[in-house]
Amino acid sequence: MGVAAATRGYQPFRLTHYRAEWVAGSDKWAEPNTWPLQEGNTLWDINRLREFYKPWKELEQKGVGVMVGEFGAYNKTPHKVVLAWMRDCLTVWKEMGWGWALWNFRGSFGILDSGRSDVHYEDWRGHKLDRAMLNLLQAF
Repeated sequence: MGVAAATRGYQPFRLTHYRAEWVAGSDKWAEPNTWPLQEGNTLWDINRLREFYKPWKELEQKGVGVMVGEFGAYNKTPHKVVLAWMRDCLTVWKEMGWGWALWNFRGSFGILDSGRSDVHYEDWRGHKLDRAMLNLLQAF
C-alpha cells in the first residue's frame, strides 16, 4: 500500500510530515502546535486513533498478521507535539497487541542525530541522543 492510500483520511500526516521537503505543499501547512490535533471538524486524539486502526484489528481477528512497519515524525514538527502523538499511538498499538518499528533510528525521524532544534540532546558516543523520545519508546 502506498503512502497516499495508507494515509488517506489520516490528518496527522500533516503532523508527521510537516515541512518534509519530499511532500509537495507541506511547507504551506499550519504548524502542528498541539496533540490532540484539531483538523476542521475532526479531533484527532487517542480515541480517534483507536477508530482509525479498528479495520486493521478486524483483519487481525481474521488471521492476518499486523505490525506497524514504520512510524515517526519529521524533525520540523515541535518535539512536545511529537512526543504526545507518539505516546497515544504507542498506547493504542499496545492495547491492540501490535509490534512497531521506528522510522528511523538515526536521522530526521529518529532518536539519534535528528536535527530537531527544540530538543535538549544528550551526548552519546559522539551522537546527539533524544533521551525523552528514547525513554518514551522504552516505556512501551
